[in-house]
Amino acid sequence: MKTICALPLLWVVSFAVFAGDALEGLERNNGFLVSGHAWTWGKGTLFEAIEKTQRAGANALEVYLMGQKISAETGDAVLDETTSDALIEKIHAKCREHKVRIINAYIGQKQWTRIAQDEAALRKFFEFGKKFGIAGFTGEPAEAQWDMLEKLVKEFGLTFSIHNHAKSFEAPYFAGPYKYWDPRYSAQKLEAQKRDARFGLCLDTGHVARSGLDVVEVFKGLQGRCISLHLKNVKASELTANDIPYAVGGVVDIPALLNEIKRAGLKSHIALEYEWFESPTFDADIKGLVDYIRAFKFKD
Repeated sequence: MKTICALPLLWVVSFAVFAGDALEGLERNNGFLVSGHAWTWGKGTLFEAIEKTQRAGANALEVYLMGQKISAETGDAVLDETTSDALIEKIHAKCREHKVRIINAYIGQKQWTRIAQDEAALRKFFEFGKKFGIAGFTGEPAEAQWDMLEKLVKEFGLTFSIHNHAKSFEAPYFAGPYKYWDPRYSAQKLEAQKRDARFGLCLDTGHVARSGLDVVEVFKGLQGRCISLHLKNVKASELTANDIPYAVGGVVDIPALLNEIKRAGLKSHIALEYEWFESPTFDADIKGLVDYIRAFKFKD
C-alpha cells in the first residue's frame, strides 16, 4: 500500500488464538496459513486478486478498504465499509469459486483522518468486518483513537493490529512525530495501558529493516503483542529499497525470523504483499514466496 512510504511485500501473520471462526478449517502449509494480499494486485480488481491468490498457491486473502474496484462486472463499485450486502455475497461467491477466504482488512490513513474521534464512523468498519466474516483489521490509528478502537475490539470480538511504516512516514492526523516506526514503542504503550490482548501489532519487517533496525531483535521485544506480521525481504537497509524474493539474499534474516516465530508458539497465517511491480518475473516471484514457506526447514 503506497502512502508516503511503500508497503512492499506483505506477509500477514495473524494468530488463530484470536481469530475465531474466520480462520477455522483453512489448510496450513508447514504450520503456517499462507495468504495473499489484494494490494499486490491493486492495479486490478478484487476479483483478479482472488484469482491470482489461488494461482500463487494460497487459500486466504487480506484486502484493503481504500477503494479497490470489486470487478469489471460491477463497474465503479469499490470495497469499503459501505459495500452492500448484495455485493458482499458476490465477493463471497467468487471466493468460493476459487477456494479463497478473505480473512483480514487494512484501513488506510485517509480513513483514519475521516474517522477522527467519531466512534460511529469507526463502528461502521467493525459492523462491516463482522458481516464480511473477517478475523480482524490492520492499520495505523492515532494514539488518540486507541480508546474507542479497543472498545469496539471487545464488543465485536475482532482483532486489531497496529502496523508500522518506516521511519520517514508522516500523516497530519498523528498530530506529531511518527512513533510507530519502531514497533517496540507501540508494544510498550499497549502493555503499559493493559490493552485487550486482541489489540496488538502487525510487524512489517520490510519497514523495520528500512528503518535500520534488526528485525529478529525487534520481534523478540514485542512482549507477546504481535498479532500479525507483514513478512518482507528488502534489498538494502534504505528507505527506497525494493522488495526481493526470500531466496535471493537481502537484509531480513527470513530463516531466523521464521524459526523465532515458531519458537514463540504463534499459530499464524502468512499473507503476501509484493510491491516490486517492475520485477520481470513478478508472478513467479509471488509463487516463489509461497513455495519458500511451504518448503522451509525449521531448526530442531
